[in-house]
Amino acid sequence: MSGMKKASMRGQLFAGVGVLGMLGLALAVFAHSAPLVVLHYAAGGGEPVGFFFNEDNDITKDVIQPGTSRQFRTARRPHAEYFINVSLPLASRDEVEIKPPFSRVDVYIGADTRIKSTAVKTDFLARIGVN
Repeated sequence: MSGMKKASMRGQLFAGVGVLGMLGLALAVFAHSAPLVVLHYAAGGGEPVGFFFNEDNDITKDVIQPGTSRQFRTARRPHAEYFINVSLPLASRDEVEIKPPFSRVDVYIGADTRIKSTAVKTDFLARIGVN
């Protein structure tokens, strides 16, 4: 192969890698820019707390440990009746219902396993933790 052909092939290879890199970056940004719901459980909680995360009748049943947070990415374009319900059925029976519009919702669970507060943010940058 001549030097010119090698340089041309090398250039095409670098261009292909660059395109794949940009595509990967775009997909990562897309995945991390969906609306977000975060559950925060106080560090002083004695035991793990079971919770239900009901996103439009798609229910996740799980446990959160004291002093930790759990994140849930939600629908980008919710329909008119879309809802999210977070409940603590075995601990305190507390629950909170979330309806759009929201960009990020923080649900704070106190050490007594009760939902203490909910913070709703609607600005886009809250989804990626800028605010």
